[in-house]
Amino acid sequence: MLTRRFFFCALALAALAVSPAARAMDDDVPSFRKRGDQEKQFVTKVGTAIVKAARIKPQKVGLVSHEYKMNTPKNGRAELLLKMEYYGLVTKKRYTTDIVVKLDTSEKDTWEVLSIEYSDTNPSPVDANRKKIDDLVKQFNK
Repeated sequence: MLTRRFFFCALALAALAVSPAARAMDDDVPSFRKRGDQEKQFVTKVGTAIVKAARIKPQKVGLVSHEYKMNTPKNGRAELLLKMEYYGLVTKKRYTTDIVVKLDTSEKDTWEVLSIEYSDTNPSPVDANRKKIDDLVKQFNK
């Protein structure tokens, strides 16, 4: 009886510990539907969220450059081209990333992310986490 009670208490505490972390991660992910007027801040948050999803504990993530390509391949579509940098946790080396965020811009104030392409210069045998990057599409569209 005591073991069972201990198990359920431990399970409840674990659930409480995980939920704030999940909410904190959601707070770090900006929404393309509410991007506002601070363009550089917004694209820095977008790029940082993508790099953090792609790699395990990147350090000093920063924006190098960004550019929008409008109406590609057709009207109402755009691509956000991001060049980011980060440093490896273990190696402390600088890596650069090329990110293409494909957007549906047909609604002026509520853009929608269609897909994200990611590549970086990290020679790690562990590739970027594609599942986490794909999950960001849903979060960006909130």
